[in-house]
Amino acid sequence: MRPGTIATLSKPLAALMTVAGALVVALIDFLSGVELRVYPLYYLPLSFAAWYMGRSWTVAAAVLCTVGWAGSNYFAGLRYSGSGIWVFNAAMQGLSFTVVGVLLAQLQGALAHEKQLSRLDPLTSLMNGRAFHEEAARVVSVARRKQRPVTVAYIDLDGFKTVNDTYGHHAGDELLLTVAGAIQGCIRSSDIGARVGGDEFVLLLPETGSSEARVALDRLRIRLTQAIAASPHPVTTTIGAVVFTTLPDSVAAMVRIADARMYAAKAAGKDRVVLEVADDHPL
Repeated sequence: MRPGTIATLSKPLAALMTVAGALVVALIDFLSGVELRVYPLYYLPLSFAAWYMGRSWTVAAAVLCTVGWAGSNYFAGLRYSGSGIWVFNAAMQGLSFTVVGVLLAQLQGALAHEKQLSRLDPLTSLMNGRAFHEEAARVVSVARRKQRPVTVAYIDLDGFKTVNDTYGHHAGDELLLTVAGAIQGCIRSSDIGARVGGDEFVLLLPETGSSEARVALDRLRIRLTQAIAASPHPVTTTIGAVVFTTLPDSVAAMVRIADARMYAAKAAGKDRVVLEVADDHPL
């Protein structure tokens, strides 16, 4: 996530709004005269720039606010005993704008970073379950509107508990990192992958019908098998997947159905991919 960005506000628009805000405040400063001190209003467009555009743009906004403050007061009739006083006061005002703006930009960046971390599994850096359901709900909503198929796959490691019990949790963590890396290296940028349990992962593949899903999941299983075989404690993987041509009301329902297919695959002998179509009447 880039600091200060939101889905509905582009940087050019944010910059335009910042400039407009600074000019409005400068006009208020000019109209209020030199006796009324309204300079705290400059922190409004400055804070806007810090929150939505990042640190470098905030410094530029601080310069703009400083120029607005100095110009409005000069044309309103403010005079000092010498030009050096103008330079000093403008520099101090600019320093104040810059320090406050940069601190706000850093705060926004820290909050954005913490929000991003709260959506990631701390071990594998894949999405966690909450983030998966949020992102999947958005994708499914689009697929439902466009009447496009979606595939959900549930991945479980066969024998993972034995690795933890025999070799310790450090070995289990290393194995999970190997699996997560293989998943990340195999899925498309439009796909959504998450770790939702100890050794359980879930994928959502948008715009993916049964034939495409079969190819993608067979490729994923081969990649996982190769990656795990190179680890000191190999296990096998079982994948249960469902192609939804008619989408259920919730992502949770889709995941439950895929989870059930995964357990059916385990009952059939593990170490395999079981793929089903949830609706016999494709869209």
